Amino acid sequence: MPQRAPTLAADGRPFQSPDVMAPHWQAILCDLDGCLISGEVALPGVQAFCRSIGERLWIVSNNSTDSPASLGARLRDLGLPIADERLILAGAEAVRALSQRAPAAPVALFASPTLIAYAERLGLEVSEQEPDTVLLCRDVGFDYAALRRILGLLEAGAELVVANPDVSHPSLAGTPVPETGALLAAIRSIRPRQRFHVIGKPEPHLFAIAMARAGTTADRALMIGDNEATDGAGADALGMAFLRVVPNLGLGHLLGDATC
Repeated sequence: MPQRAPTLAADGRPFQSPDVMAPHWQAILCDLDGCLISGEVALPGVQAFCRSIGERLWIVSNNSTDSPASLGARLRDLGLPIADERLILAGAEAVRALSQRAPAAPVALFASPTLIAYAERLGLEVSEQEPDTVLLCRDVGFDYAALRRILGLLEAGAELVVANPDVSHPSLAGTPVPETGALLAAIRSIRPRQRFHVIGKPEPHLFAIAMARAGTTADRALMIGDNEATDGAGADALGMAFLRVVPNLGLGHLLGDATC
């Protein structure tokens, strides 16, 4: 298997790296923010990249705001026709995991309205009345009152599940966009010994879902991402090749001479 190496050095010169067009790769796993899109903008070359990779492409993202359906619609509006079942998202998969583990148990869900609706469609009882679990996702409405409620629920013995540990992702302008991990940091500043379970990268759960749906194994899959701590560490732990790209550069340069 090719040795993993970053695609570009700091000065923009290419390193030797895995060839995404090589038939060896049965599945190309790709991060979302900073790789394919930034906010509501498709990055340079990503439409051509998606066309060239075709059905080998699987999005493995720590996104904890969208459901697969809501993200799929947004991507199609950006010219990226990726099927919903190929979108493996930390928030949605955290909801799904809880719905399969204990569908009747109440869950306090701190998340976007989209994810709350998704949880209810899967049959979860979303309630802050004596919940067994607190699920923390990227909640842009998170405030002092929400922090106090979470602390009270944890003090009462609720388990804490966190969609992803990322504290931020880079915006197109370069300024950081706060992520779920920043909200977790607020909780841990008060409860530093609080135990929690992470669903998203670098944990293996999302990678395993993508490989199972693709019908492949780690040695035939390639992960593309811009974050060594989540994309790279997760791939490394599974023995999967990893190709690091510069955030928000786009992916057109990965195609080489491929016809798009």
